[in-house]
Amino acid sequence: MTSTASRQMKHEPELLSSSIVIPTPKDPWSFMTLMADILRLPDEALAMAFIYVNRFHKFTRSTEAAPALDFNTLALASLSLASKSSEAPRRLREFLLPAWRLVQSNNPSAKPLTFPSSLYDSLRATLVQAELILLRILKFELRLALPLDSLPRYLDRTIGEVNGGGGGWGGTEDYDGHGKEHRDEYRMVDLIDTQLGKACRLKAIDAYKNYQLSNFFPARVLAVACTYVTFQDYGLDIGSDKSIWLEEVTSGKVDMEDFDEVVNILGS
Repeated sequence: MTSTASRQMKHEPELLSSSIVIPTPKDPWSFMTLMADILRLPDEALAMAFIYVNRFHKFTRSTEAAPALDFNTLALASLSLASKSSEAPRRLREFLLPAWRLVQSNNPSAKPLTFPSSLYDSLRATLVQAELILLRILKFELRLALPLDSLPRYLDRTIGEVNGGGGGWGGTEDYDGHGKEHRDEYRMVDLIDTQLGKACRLKAIDAYKNYQLSNFFPARVLAVACTYVTFQDYGLDIGSDKSIWLEEVTSGKVDMEDFDEVVNILGS
């Protein structure tokens, strides 16, 4: 009997194959992003998880008796809670098995994490405890406002105005006014799924990696600032006086000073 067959008979895991190339995260944020994509989590879950991580760091800066969590455990606990708050729950083993493979990818003697096993039970217990710690720090407030909620409205008030019939210009095509059947036939995408829309969403999600943006600014400020910066990145100017655009797009609900500060942080 071969050694491989012998291991299979004993249900012992083989060494991780060195011939399979998998992406290796270079930093904690890329680890979270890759895990979210592996688990096919929605954008809302990843953005929420970034906020949870930075809320945890804010808490640890303000107390001497801060709980100690390594970043991998904190990342997985944040993603797990965010999957639940965004109504996309995943089982804990769906987090633990691929996370173990990523963490051990540079260890030539590493073996796959098996379920069930004593190692799996230990890791699962650690993750459950980390979730409880994070829940208390977040005061059980998991469903937070996100800039993703405001982006479609701000995009419509900027790009959508081109199709409007006001000001004597006459309307063109009312793409958002068509029924689903017509939209499907002509493959009309929602404004948020256009090139600029997707770029704004990515900008808003990445913004929450920043400690300041996660903890000190309302979601609508991030949304309009991400819209503005994305338009600038694509070579699109929004008038000579951005304060006029800001007033029209947000109906005066975003302070110019906050807006400028967030734009500066995004550009740094």
